[in-house]
Amino acid sequence: MTQRIEAAVVRQQAHGHWCDILGRLAPTLEQALARSGRHVPCPIHGGQDGFRVFNDVNERGGGICNTCGSFSDGFALLMWANHWGFREALEAVAHDLHLDAGSRWMPTPQRQPRPRPAPVRRQDDGAAEAALRRVWSETLDPQDAKARPLQRYLLRRGIDATPDPGVVRFHPGLGYYEDGRRIGTYPAIIARVSNAQGQPVSLHRIYLTPEGRKAPVASPKKMMVPLGLVVGGAIRLYPAGPTLGITEGIETALVIRQRIGMPVWAGVSAKLLERFQPPPEVNLLVIWADLDLSGTGEDAAVKLHDRLIDQRLRVAIHVPRGPIPVGAKGLDWADLWSLKGLAA
Repeated sequence: MTQRIEAAVVRQQAHGHWCDILGRLAPTLEQALARSGRHVPCPIHGGQDGFRVFNDVNERGGGICNTCGSFSDGFALLMWANHWGFREALEAVAHDLHLDAGSRWMPTPQRQPRPRPAPVRRQDDGAAEAALRRVWSETLDPQDAKARPLQRYLLRRGIDATPDPGVVRFHPGLGYYEDGRRIGTYPAIIARVSNAQGQPVSLHRIYLTPEGRKAPVASPKKMMVPLGLVVGGAIRLYPAGPTLGITEGIETALVIRQRIGMPVWAGVSAKLLERFQPPPEVNLLVIWADLDLSGTGEDAAVKLHDRLIDQRLRVAIHVPRGPIPVGAKGLDWADLWSLKGLAA
């Protein structure tokens, strides 16, 4: 009989070698590993500066995604980067270290860690929490006279309902950064992001122009560094009931609520929607998927559907009927209703 792999032994042997291990098992992390402590494009979500590995990555293997949260060690990081379960990550690391679980452990010879850049001081949880509190404290009610960019933006998307000011607010002038460098200051929609247990963990930002359009920046939609894991969570726009809708974007959720009265939450992104976990009072989850040229929206919806069906939950998927407009990357329900009205 094959001997059980001991996680503690693998962890001990991996200590001091995580840069090499992660580089071999998750090549998408190479850019971050070459710049430990510094922000780089996220290997899952893209963008400009949404991910970094920690300064002590070679010892522990951890990192943080601005969308999904922090990963304390190399096993957690591999599970996230490769969509593995813990067992898959453990076995892969054991194999990479040439540890024989068939009869006895054969520790790998000690190797010299790869050279790493000079460490950069990372933002701790205290600083992250202070930043979240500061930004939220600077916001205004969506109906405030100074919140015209937010109001104009929603009207452009066919939304005339006022969002809950306890969840969605307006910032009159928020700094926009790329790779740690301030690019400019823009008005912004600020939304509170909660984890799967309903605890607020981050803020989602939509940078705007004064005229109510998306700001002319590389990533007009960004999430602040979260406190803990965001995976499983969402922007809880309305109280949940036995039936709950879930979308990617805030705008789509607000449109659906306005049109049919269903309580809808926003999952922020396709990757987070795929991992969404509804609260226990929900009996039916309705997924309002995006129609993308890349197929990302539908793929995330199907994966969420299949996972929740396995959990004995009733799930339905609605996808907008195309075609996708010429020159657009996709079509969501806010786009569809704006283009075709109630006939959609």
